[in-house]
Amino acid sequence: MSLVDYFDQLAEIALGWLGWTEEQALASDVNAIVVAYGGRTDMLRWIFGSSEDEDNPAPAPQTTAEKKAPQTVTPTLFKALFGHKISEG
Repeated sequence: MSLVDYFDQLAEIALGWLGWTEEQALASDVNAIVVAYGGRTDMLRWIFGSSEDEDNPAPAPQTTAEKKAPQTVTPTLFKALFGHKISEG
């Protein structure tokens, strides 16, 4: 897949599947679009099911006791995940 095709596909996902505006899509990096798309498709599978449900059931929502402790998002972690700088103030 060429870079042009790849970025066209990302634009289709951001503008179509995710319903983002062009400004939001252009302000987001590739990781944000890919993660948001994965979350959206997981959500839709959980709500509506899929033909693969018999083999791969959607995970049940976690209870409070099952949830992991939240990870502190440091400026370094944020930059690694999203490629943007945040102010440290």
